[in-house]
Amino acid sequence: MLLCDQVEELNAKSPDQKFALSNTFYNPFEVTVQMSVLPPLENQRLVLKCQQRPQMIEGHFRSRINMVNECLEPGRRNMTISVTVLGVALLTVLMAYLVFGDDNDREGLVTLRLIGVVIRHGNRSPTELYPYDPHINYEWPGGLGSLSDKGSLQMLNLGKNLKVRYYKLIPSNGRYSKDNMYVVSSAAERCIMSAASFVAGFLPPLENRNELPISWQPVPINSIPRDRDHILAQKKPCPRYDEALKKLMNANTTSNEIKAINEKNEALYEHLSKHTGNNITNILDVELLYNTLEIEHEAGLTLPEWTEDVFPDKMLPLAERNLELLTETPFMKKVKGGALLTEIMEHMTKKRSRTLTPDRSIFIYSGHDVTLVNLMRALDIIDQTTKKPDFASALVLELHHSITFKDDFEVKIVYYFNSDDKFPKEISIPECNSPCSLTQFTRVMDKVTLRKYDMICSSV
Repeated sequence: MLLCDQVEELNAKSPDQKFALSNTFYNPFEVTVQMSVLPPLENQRLVLKCQQRPQMIEGHFRSRINMVNECLEPGRRNMTISVTVLGVALLTVLMAYLVFGDDNDREGLVTLRLIGVVIRHGNRSPTELYPYDPHINYEWPGGLGSLSDKGSLQMLNLGKNLKVRYYKLIPSNGRYSKDNMYVVSSAAERCIMSAASFVAGFLPPLENRNELPISWQPVPINSIPRDRDHILAQKKPCPRYDEALKKLMNANTTSNEIKAINEKNEALYEHLSKHTGNNITNILDVELLYNTLEIEHEAGLTLPEWTEDVFPDKMLPLAERNLELLTETPFMKKVKGGALLTEIMEHMTKKRSRTLTPDRSIFIYSGHDVTLVNLMRALDIIDQTTKKPDFASALVLELHHSITFKDDFEVKIVYYFNSDDKFPKEISIPECNSPCSLTQFTRVMDKVTLRKYDMICSSV
């Protein structure tokens, strides 16, 4: 099966020349001719091999079928194959639709009305090094704390994976619209770049409608200044929270558990301090060092021998515990996880009442590991996901129309562990029936809802 626009080129080639037409994207609605392929060739055989491959196409079947991977090998004398390209293409589309097309419908995605997507940025360079680091003079592309090429590709693939699930919310013309989608990022450049890479995969322009000589379309990435950000980077000042965290970390006033952790790991702290040149005294110090070692390892750099007995096994549990410590109490969960959750719930509530303006369906939040951990801790779902999110992971809160509830919607939550996840894990919502109505979800989450950040942060 050959494409119409390749016939002239094909006929101009030598009969003895091999042809490889693989990974070709085409729109079957534009292929309308019948043709014979290749003159007969002696002592060779002609094989027309069609393989299905995932691609998105125009119209009703866009994002729901496997496209055709076409390849042609040299033919045999006196053998001519005539194919009706349109008929075969449409038949392929129909069969793929029947086999694969209703997967999302079976999952209830036909009822989807709104999503809040919270992503962690992709792979990055370290934000800090340690004095005795053997790679202290290594030149990290972009500098410290920058999104790597690997990280950009991770985010692109994550966007592609989410598009497979949420294509119904994307306009049929494939174009960005401020009335349909909103993207906001932490002010960190790696988060802004991650958002851009994610959107390039999630919302690529349709091939036959792209007037630009690029394979992506410009989409605005809004960002929040760090000193005013209480939902993503969560660096907006909150004196009351800072005091609560200080008490937890202070060896003289901390809880018995944290004090016991520090005492149990004194030898580890001493070992790390000796070999790094840093003064390692608590689990925060361990987490920061762990992040540096993890990134250097992923970059293919050889870690020093002293790390063999401690990284990752002995350090990872402490790094995870430090992330949890940021939302140790109900108040801390409200401050660090409640603000973002409240914003997403407000979008859902307005969607249900038809008062959401603009009436958007897609909200994308690009943040950090703490953004995800704090939100998952507020939702009380951390045990179903991970205590230390991978690069390019995503938590999605979904709003569905449901015939189960009168004048109400259903809430679902799914988690993508990394950019390799084609299918997310569906999360059970604690204290909420299944299906979980928006009304009940809002009631359950009332304990962490936060609308007056400044007031709660300053009150005693």
